[in-house]
Amino acid sequence: MQRNKLRDDFAIKQVSGLECIYLSMTERFELDCFIGHYIKTRNLRSVPDIERILRTTLESYPGHPPVMVNELNAWIDKTLGYRASHPDFPHLEDL
Repeated sequence: MQRNKLRDDFAIKQVSGLECIYLSMTERFELDCFIGHYIKTRNLRSVPDIERILRTTLESYPGHPPVMVNELNAWIDKTLGYRASHPDFPHLEDL
């Protein structure tokens, strides 16, 4: 019984089959971790309801598993208009 509950909880957090996002053939992010990493690398913590926005956007991701992190990052960036921030220069914008 416990196993089924755990699996149900896990399934509830999934978005259209994106169970995990691959960094490499041997390393991967679970969806929650990927979303947190995306928010951090795009400096989006101050965007209201950003986690919900990302989850909703991911529901329309056209790719199929296995999904690589660079592909998904590029798709979200293009879809929502975000960009990665440089860790040493987070406030610089293109001139």
